[in-house]
Amino acid sequence: MIKVNLITVKRSKPIQIPYAAIFLVIALLAILGAFYIGTTMMDGWNQGLVDEKNNLDAQVKASAGKFSERDRLRQDLSMIEFQIEQLKQLSGANLLQWSEVFSTLTRVVPEKTVWVTNMRIDSDRRVQMTGFACSENQDEEKESPRLTLGIQNFIKQLQDNPYFDDVFLTNANKNVYEKSPVWRFDISCRIKRDVEAKH
Repeated sequence: MIKVNLITVKRSKPIQIPYAAIFLVIALLAILGAFYIGTTMMDGWNQGLVDEKNNLDAQVKASAGKFSERDRLRQDLSMIEFQIEQLKQLSGANLLQWSEVFSTLTRVVPEKTVWVTNMRIDSDRRVQMTGFACSENQDEEKESPRLTLGIQNFIKQLQDNPYFDDVFLTNANKNVYEKSPVWRFDISCRIKRDVEAKH
């Protein structure tokens, strides 16, 4: 007996994957790989920037220490300069010495016509002088009133001298000393303090 199968059998077709899908998958993989590589590079770059920032912060902290050290040294220098000035004042290095003042005073008083009888020096270096003036020639005195010439010369000498300031004749009176006519006078002036003031 012969059996015949009249029902047709469908043959299964092999699954066909389109090439476009393969390229799409490859492209997606490439994009994912590029993204991963990019993020890795960005992380490395960010880490480099963070390290650079930390390095700069450390340098700023070190520099801040140097700046504070510089400011401290400047304050120390100012303090030392102030102390030097104080020592100069205490030692009198810049001060006009009294020996120079008195020596100069003996030179500026006219020899034959003026003599100082009293002198007072105040704490502000103000000087009050009292003295007498007479004429150099006694015969001249009786004929012409040249008694004030010595006072005028004395004032001019004081004004021209670099040690003295503010020279004023405060009083002048005609008087008699040992039967000779003289002028009694008062002069005020100020002695300069510093050596630099002499020039």
